[in-house]
Amino acid sequence: MKKLLSIVTLSALVLAACGGDKSDENASEAKNKLEEIQADGKIQIGLEGTFPPFSFHDESGALTGFEYEIADQIAKDLGVEAEYVETKWDSLIAGLDTDKYDFVINNVSITDERKEKYDFSVPYMKSEAVVAVHTDNTEIKEPADMKGKKSSQTITSNFARDAEALGAEVVATNDLMSSIELVVQGRADGTIHDRVTFLTYLQEQPDTKLKVLDGAINSTDIALILNKENDEFREKLNEIIKERTEDGTFEAISEKYFGENVISNN
Repeated sequence: MKKLLSIVTLSALVLAACGGDKSDENASEAKNKLEEIQADGKIQIGLEGTFPPFSFHDESGALTGFEYEIADQIAKDLGVEAEYVETKWDSLIAGLDTDKYDFVINNVSITDERKEKYDFSVPYMKSEAVVAVHTDNTEIKEPADMKGKKSSQTITSNFARDAEALGAEVVATNDLMSSIELVVQGRADGTIHDRVTFLTYLQEQPDTKLKVLDGAINSTDIALILNKENDEFREKLNEIIKERTEDGTFEAISEKYFGENVISNN
């Protein structure tokens, strides 16, 4: 009996020792996000790619845009190659849950709801939400007039929440272009989006039957969104954003696409 007990005890000790070694091995092999990215020499970045002037394809088919250039500068400062993963807005942020990319840059507002699940960098931009309606619309003169009206929005965006707060009925769309199209066609009364986005769109499409109402609904901070528990990675991103804000690099990119400085002072 004593012999049997000794064998069982010895076996338990061996298993425990093996388990401890494996745990130590895993711990030693584990890398934080920043180390992993720099070791791989590349970073995956999520964006829409169909969202001018933030990220879109030019006439040659090349990906470009304000946020594309911001992200590209960040990748260069990290010393890695940027790989862009283009994803529709409604599933874009959720892609972080499956590590589809390392961060998302897509005019994402910092909200309390998102902060419960994800982390944010320091802001790189200020966004003003405004209402746009058909040029022939005489009923809606200010944002408050959207109450009881139809607002075409991507359903998971903060602009959809803004529409609901005004008392509007949200008509779901896939992207900004679809939202504008519904307004022009008369299938929606208006749509809410970032002010500079509308202005840039109207510069490129001056014949579009769309007008932007005076008066911002609100102003929010725009930042990179990433998974929690990547503190060193987040702090490195913050360092780069602050540096490129202070040295005027991001302001030059903003002037290129918007004709004005929309960069946050952090």
